Amino acid sequence: MIDYLVDLATRSRRRLMIRLVKGAYWDSEIKRAQVDGLEGYPVYTRKVYTDISYLACAKKLLAVPKPYLPAVCDPQRPHAGSDYNLAGQNYYPGQYEFQCLHGMGEPLYEQVVGKVADGKLNRPCRIYAPVGTHETLLAYLVRRLLENGANTSFVNRIADATLPLDELGCRPGQRG
Repeated sequence: MIDYLVDLATRSRRRLMIRLVKGAYWDSEIKRAQVDGLEGYPVYTRKVYTDISYLACAKKLLAVPKPYLPAVCDPQRPHAGSDYNLAGQNYYPGQYEFQCLHGMGEPLYEQVVGKVADGKLNRPCRIYAPVGTHETLLAYLVRRLLENGANTSFVNRIADATLPLDELGCRPGQRG
């Protein structure tokens, strides 16, 4: 899909924003597949596979961003440092942006947009909010609360003062 979008942007001579989101609709995709009686699922069923796939796609998107604007958006943000490193040190305005759900992970948002002199990343971060009917928004809110309420969620783990930093930033497949 990424190759197709890059080719489309190149051929049309238009810069596309490609938004890479990790796991935002995982539960609804699983439920839809079950309701439709599908034999398999259109998503990975293990979190580690989703993490690895996200990083592979981010690496591809951030490697040559000229014909498109990569927007990396992980609802729980454990990959912000990985995305930053994959993009390289020669940042220029418009190369890529982070995206963050309004009301989730403000301390991480501050790390992304803060000045380098203060030890921050100094990268653009677009704040987004869900839009839809009351029923759609309520379901979305419940999903976010369930994700961030889990003991394994990045939001909970970053607040755990007893968790070693090297475990917080571990690669997919490692402990944590």
